[in-house]
Amino acid sequence: MNSRRRILGFAGLAVLLIVAALVRALHVMPVGTGETRASPDGRFTASVMDWSERGFLTDAPRRWFEYRVEGPGVHHALSGNPIDGPYFGSRSSHRVIRWSEDDAFVEFVFPDTTLRLTIAPPGPCRLVADIAGFDVRQTENRLLVRPEGWRDLRQPWEMTVSLRPGVEASPGLDRQVRVGGDLVRYAVSREGGGSGGDAITMRAERPSTSGVLALEWHGEAEAGIEPDFVEAWALLGAVECGT
Repeated sequence: MNSRRRILGFAGLAVLLIVAALVRALHVMPVGTGETRASPDGRFTASVMDWSERGFLTDAPRRWFEYRVEGPGVHHALSGNPIDGPYFGSRSSHRVIRWSEDDAFVEFVFPDTTLRLTIAPPGPCRLVADIAGFDVRQTENRLLVRPEGWRDLRQPWEMTVSLRPGVEASPGLDRQVRVGGDLVRYAVSREGGGSGGDAITMRAERPSTSGVLALEWHGEAEAGIEPDFVEAWALLGAVECGT
């Protein structure tokens, strides 16, 4: 009889400890408040989540921030370092999201700290539609595009898009394809490659109101096989360049 009571006592104590742990976990679980602001032209959104929590054993407060910038070709997220300020219940009065007029950067402004995230340096070319699965980098004079996870691919490819002055297509572009309502002229060259296959270069040009969009595709393919360049046509349909 005593052993049965002892077992029931231990079981009851275990249940009480579990309930206490759950209550404590609910008490110290992170509490978040946030806000979102669109860029001036509406292509991007920036958001910040302000998280506060208490240590499970020590009850010591901890605070951190999550920043996100999302839009065509941009999916950027990071966690911020703790910033001094009130805990639990603090609202938007202590933080401001401020965009630059040209969407080149966004600032998360706090009383004593300002965090700036650069979207892209000013350049003539930009994405005007989202193209999923691409890693897009903008430089001063072109876009550099690779597939997401390209470092782990056996046959990675990359593309560049830039703006060329003039209206006439370059000589040697002996093929053509329709992209949207425009006729795109292109040419493909092949050189014997290494273990990844032959080296392929595709050059394409699409007319625009500011000049000619010049695209180059570089990659590899097995002998006798030619890529379909579907990603190149998707990119040409999603980019605009201007002076």
